[in-house]
Amino acid sequence: MDISTLKQYYLIEGEIRNEEEKIAKIEAKLCASPGFDKNGVPKSHTPRNRVEETYIELIARKEELQRKVAEYKEMKASIERFIDNIDDLLIRRIAEERFVKDKRFREIAYELGGRNTAESVRKMLNRYIQSNKE
Repeated sequence: MDISTLKQYYLIEGEIRNEEEKIAKIEAKLCASPGFDKNGVPKSHTPRNRVEETYIELIARKEELQRKVAEYKEMKASIERFIDNIDDLLIRRIAEERFVKDKRFREIAYELGGRNTAESVRKMLNRYIQSNKE
């Protein structure tokens, strides 16, 4: 696991939410379309049916969005496994605060107390990640 992947964690949550909202909108649009019956079959059987073309386009977009959501969820699970496998409790807490909660090193150092500084907390985390690359 590298630092750039870990930094993406807090962005992944928003992306998953956005993609799932897009999927829901597509499904709602398909269900509300007057050109379809309850089975989802186009009512018009003309050679060029705009409703049918839209339906095909929406289905393709929905499949792409579902693929993205699956990819984001896989990445999120990988990052969570990495953090859960950190044996050192201090480093695990720093990693959770930094990557899961998206806190600044200054905030983490203040919460940890003692003689920790933002720079010392950053260095501890970076050393751990460098020594435990997958």
